[in-house]
Order: sequence, then structure tokens, then C-alpha cells
Amino acid sequence: MPFELKVVKTTELRCTNCGKIITGSPIVVKTCCVNKPWVFCSRECYKAFLTKWTRNQDAARSGGTLRRGVV
Repeated sequence: MPFELKVVKTTELRCTNCGKIITGSPIVVKTCCVNKPWVFCSRECYKAFLTKWTRNQDAARSGGTLRRGVV
């Protein structure tokens, strides 16, 4: 499960999920499978990423196929 990092300053200026330029303080998250942190512009972008990431992790665990009934 991804966990949020407490970062004062980041070199990323764009959101990892939507690509928008970040003007305020970013949300920085580290996952178990990617060595670099993910940077998000808002909680909505982070929630969208988390939904996709969790769905992909479930698919990988079940043999590589996504379940059709998951919304």
C-alpha cells in the first residue's frame, strides 16, 4: 500500500497523475514497486491514482487479468 511522505521541497513541478503544474504544496507518495516518489497536485488526483494502482495490484495477484465487475 502506498504511504505518504513528509517532504518540505520537491524537484517535481508537475502532477504525476494528470500533468498539471503544482502551485501549492504537493502530496508526495512512495509505493513498494517504484523507487521514485509520485507527486500529486490534489487529494482527488491521489485518490484516482490509488484506485488505479490498487486495481492493478489486484490484477497482478489474480494472474494478470482485471476483474470485469470492479468499479
